Formats: sequence, C-alpha cells, structure tokens
Amino acid sequence: MCESIKIMSAHRPNDVALRHFFLMTKSTMYHLDFNIASASIQQEIIDYFFGIENWQYYDLCLFFFVANMISVEHIQPYVTDIIEQYVQKIMSQNTARMVAPVLIMILEASIVQHQYHLTSELLGKIAPLTFYQQNFEFQTWLLFWEGIFENDVQKIDDAYGITHRLHINTTKLLFDHILTHYQIEK
Repeated sequence: MCESIKIMSAHRPNDVALRHFFLMTKSTMYHLDFNIASASIQQEIIDYFFGIENWQYYDLCLFFFVANMISVEHIQPYVTDIIEQYVQKIMSQNTARMVAPVLIMILEASIVQHQYHLTSELLGKIAPLTFYQQNFEFQTWLLFWEGIFENDVQKIDDAYGITHRLHINTTKLLFDHILTHYQIEK
C-alpha cells in the first residue's frame, strides 16, 4: 500500500492529502518496530503542523497517525497548543474527540523514545483534563502506559484485565507487542 501511494503521489506532487496518506502508511510501518522517520520527513511534518492556528479534525487525525515517527521533543509545543485549544473549547465537539487519542499516542511516543521528562510533563497535563467522552479505551491505554512508565505491574495487569473483561482482543494484542518490545513478561 505504501509503495502504490508513493507512486501515485509522485505523479501528483501538489496533492497534500495524498502525501499525508503516504506519511500515515509509512508511519504504520515505523510503528511496528518503534522507529522514527528521517530528519527530512520529520521536518516536513513539523512544518505542516507549524502552520496550524486552530486545530481541526483532519489535523488531529494526521497528528495521531504520524506522532510516533517524530521526535517528541519537536512536537511538544503542538501538544501544548492542542491542550490549550481543547481546554478553551475552541474546537468543535467532533474535533475535540480526537484529543484523547492524540495524547495517548504522544504518551506512547515519549515513552518509546525514552523522553521521560516529557512523559512526566504530559501525564501532568492529562491529569486535570476531563474529556467530553471519557471512554474505556482511553482510560485503558492511559493505565497501561502509566504502568509501563512507572514500572507498575499492577497497572499493566489492570489494563489487561479490562481488555479481557470487555473482550477487546485487538488492544490485548497491541499490549502484547509493546510488552515484548520492553521485554516485560505478562
């Protein structure tokens, strides 16, 4: 899929949406091995986000899909901006629903990239927030990543327990993949 989109985007170099779709597919490949993109791709994405004044649904979706491939040190100002706009209720309700998943993805990226000072800072920013729709998926992922960050086996077990009770097998498989990466036995 990535290669076919790359070919399509070569024929339509001014199609930003197609380029973003290519970056999202590329990000999926990086995500499997917890890798980050080359400096030029990171800069391309950072430049795009730099031009955003008011975060829209599309922007947050793109951010969600490519956050793992960018050094979290470079995207920290955008996270602060997103949280500020969320708290000030500048976003539409539909756009605001993307904030929680984006924060979980940034939390993951900060832990995977061993940027623990940013992880701690992000957890501090998330704690006082109340999301419009506090769902089990967000809470489960937050619990899981806090468990990884704090090396708290009980939190990790509790997150697994939620996936088991709610029969969320996909999330359980993702947890397994992450724990394998960290060489944590469950």
